[in-house]
Amino acid sequence: MPLKIRQATQADLMLLNELGNNIYRAHFKHMWASESEMNDFLECEYALSTLEHSLKEYGVCWYLAETDHPIGFAKVTWECTIPDTEISGVLLNKLYLDPAETRKRYGQLMFDEITELARRRGKKFLWLEVLEQNDRACKFYSKLGMRHIKDTYFKTTSQQSRLKIMGVSI
Repeated sequence: MPLKIRQATQADLMLLNELGNNIYRAHFKHMWASESEMNDFLECEYALSTLEHSLKEYGVCWYLAETDHPIGFAKVTWECTIPDTEISGVLLNKLYLDPAETRKRYGQLMFDEITELARRRGKKFLWLEVLEQNDRACKFYSKLGMRHIKDTYFKTTSQQSRLKIMGVSI
């Protein structure tokens, strides 16, 4: 089934909320020590008010990936500096696919589309953060030419997770 990628609008708030919560839980629930902390995180990330604000934010775009139904999404910040560095470029905040739709090259198609959109905007560098324990994603991004730049941490009351910051010239 061909993949269509389109920019999300305010009309997509409920869809982004649903996809964000469902896809995140499917991929990452097992990595959380506390389900209530995960729920708090998801409420912050995908609350309708948060999404509404983010969709209006200058320099930020959300994209939906669809076949005959919605299968994933991406969030992009068009200019962002890697913390504690001089390195700046496009931040791929999120690129998530429904687990039933992985291994079908949709992730690569989404990444390629984001890269092309960035090039059209005159951008030269793309970066992201990926959980160190998300081995599949780390290998996927490495295969696409992204290289490890540095580590950072995501901390909650009950746990700390290492995030790899990876980047690539585009």
